[in-house]
Amino acid sequence: MRNRFGFILVKPQLGENIGASARALKNFGFSKLSIVKPRDGWPNVKAKATSVGAYEILKKAKMFDSTSEAVEDFDLIFSTTARKRDINKKHLSFKKFIESIKKNRNKKIGILFGPEASGLSNEDIGYSNYIFKIPVHKKFESLNLSHSLIIVCFEIFKLLKPSFF
Repeated sequence: MRNRFGFILVKPQLGENIGASARALKNFGFSKLSIVKPRDGWPNVKAKATSVGAYEILKKAKMFDSTSEAVEDFDLIFSTTARKRDINKKHLSFKKFIESIKKNRNKKIGILFGPEASGLSNEDIGYSNYIFKIPVHKKFESLNLSHSLIIVCFEIFKLLKPSFF
């Protein structure tokens, strides 16, 4: 079931966040990582160092030159965002995102995460079916890339393994 999920980092800026994202995936039993145009190139020494025991996920990560190529193999695409976008895509609450995952659990699902400094562009979001936001305190709505990814992984993990909770 977990192999139906893919996590796509679009233009990540820091190798450390790529490595920490791989580690987050492994923590919750996911393994499909795709990377679109990492700023500091690939392979990345800092990504390897921060991946700790998840280096095999980095070695198997798929590299893409564009978001459109990275999303081709998925049936359903969700984009993460920290801010409301004026774009013709359905915005989901985090709760509705999880409900949609549950309803579509047999589909191949891709989840897009944007660059650390700016988030996903409207063009990148254009490839998604839905947009969602992780709820945080209104006075500080900035989450680290790998932290966002680990929150999403944890929530999907809970959904797929409810006997743990």
